[in-house]
Amino acid sequence: MNKLTPRDDMTVQIVFVRHGESYGNIGLPTPEGYSEEDTPLTEYGLTQAQALADYWFDGVEIAHIYSSPFSRTIQTIYPTAKKLGKTIELLPDLLEYGSTTAGCEAEKIERDFPLAIPCTTELSPAGGTLTLPVPESREQAQLRAKRFIGYIKSIYSSGETLIVSTHGTFFSYLVRAALNADGENCFNSQIDNSAVTVVVLRKNEPPLLRTANNTSHLNSI
Repeated sequence: MNKLTPRDDMTVQIVFVRHGESYGNIGLPTPEGYSEEDTPLTEYGLTQAQALADYWFDGVEIAHIYSSPFSRTIQTIYPTAKKLGKTIELLPDLLEYGSTTAGCEAEKIERDFPLAIPCTTELSPAGGTLTLPVPESREQAQLRAKRFIGYIKSIYSSGETLIVSTHGTFFSYLVRAALNADGENCFNSQIDNSAVTVVVLRKNEPPLLRTANNTSHLNSI
């Protein structure tokens, strides 16, 4: 069964995607042309990204794609954007917890990711500043996640499906915010590289965790 099929009761379906395997994940030196914080995907990570696009999104109408402005998150969702003919909106509110920069440089985005739309205003559409508090507290990260989910709720309410490409640690903050589960003591989640977690926001009903840490797309590689 296609896990992304619409439901009659949903207001919006959010497909959260963690980035694929990066050089940083496996302890390899950052390649030339990238900063230590902006480590890109490995060859296997790029394969994961293609498998993600091939498996999940056939026959699914995607209203919008959002991504953290780091190379690895953009690379992860880029094959999907190409397949669907969609652009990728980059939001600082989706940066990894503890980030000290605002993602990869605008010149790199323009050169390497023509489907990506960088945030060029002082504030991101979700209300987050281009540079996060350094250091960012866990409470600030929680508020940032809630701000992004609030932004989504404010503009989508007709059963749309969205894709959100982000990072391992901040992933749990986003899922907790989407499920209205406040506080780190509620739960944390195991999030594998390129894994998919789907949350459905519903009319007059609690949010639904439809699938979590799903890596079915990797079975073919």
